[in-house]
Amino acid sequence: MIALFWANLKMMARNRQATFWALFFPLIFVVVFGLFDFDSLGSSRVGVVAEADSPVVSQVIGGLAAIYALDVREEVGPAFQSNVAKGRLEVEQGDLDYLLILPPDPSPADGGNSDGGQLTRTPATLVYASGDRGRNQLVIGAVRDILAQAGSGSIESEASASLGDALLRSEAVEVSQVSYFDQVLMGLVAMGIMTNAIISISVRISNYRNLSILKRLLVTPLPIWKYFVGEVGAHLMVALVQAAIIMSVGVLVFGAKIHGNLAWILIIVVLGSLVFLNIGFIVSGWTNNPAAASGMGNAIALPMMFFAGTFFPTAALPWVLPYVAEALPLTPMLVALRDVANAGEPLWNTWPQLAILGCWVLATGAVATKVFRFN
Repeated sequence: MIALFWANLKMMARNRQATFWALFFPLIFVVVFGLFDFDSLGSSRVGVVAEADSPVVSQVIGGLAAIYALDVREEVGPAFQSNVAKGRLEVEQGDLDYLLILPPDPSPADGGNSDGGQLTRTPATLVYASGDRGRNQLVIGAVRDILAQAGSGSIESEASASLGDALLRSEAVEVSQVSYFDQVLMGLVAMGIMTNAIISISVRISNYRNLSILKRLLVTPLPIWKYFVGEVGAHLMVALVQAAIIMSVGVLVFGAKIHGNLAWILIIVVLGSLVFLNIGFIVSGWTNNPAAASGMGNAIALPMMFFAGTFFPTAALPWVLPYVAEALPLTPMLVALRDVANAGEPLWNTWPQLAILGCWVLATGAVATKVFRFN
């Protein structure tokens, strides 16, 4: 038994690629979860627009920034009207949760002074998307308190609270609400397509190579391109069935809503599958056996799954990583799927993402042709 134990250890040590990926694979999760700032995932995005800087404007912005659950962005400058219009559009599109428009010209007649050192009865406007009423009430209350403090110097008195009510006018924007599960469902569709394509094709081809099946195909009358067309076609059919099953379970069992055209969703699934099948062929060309192919395939697919925004917003990533995430092939597939399925956009409105996926198909296809080997 001891001899068999050492023999198995030696066999594992000789399979260097499989051993490497087995040891390296858990470290990927450590890095991925270490990079994400999960504490900021629940924060609300607040934009503050003012025409000019002043002590009051600075006090309001500082008060909002001190609230842990708020992520504040300020636009202070002469382009006041354009910043307001841009902020309103971002609220309507869901890129901003709240927009606080500070009064550009406090009126001395209402108790303020001309240098903008004190807020007056000229109301500020808080624009927000309808939906989460509880969160909206909390944010509105916090903004009123901050405005009252900026207007009176204290928020302890009833007069200060009344001043906060007089200084803030709330404006709800009716937007269609998409639940977190609806968005994640499209992420799960893309994730399933990606992992199955990369790992399945790489392991399958590596196994065929080890069994000399690919080498034998070269001496048969069958044109080799027909074999690859059949292989890719079969995987595309599996991808379509897989996507249909995931969406059906999400809708019928968990009550998810799909607002877009199902045929357009399946077109995006096919285009994305071609990219990941090509990556699977590349992995099979770089590895020597199925175990190594599985390890490398998971090492490629799983980080991409997180960094592309399958489960969490990429804004939680530090430094330049949110921009790096835009370059991943899974990202345009996710954006296109969510635009069609969640926002109800027509397929042609996602042409930038489709164009990026098309470029990925050509690029990965060229690399796969270069590195693929039959023995």
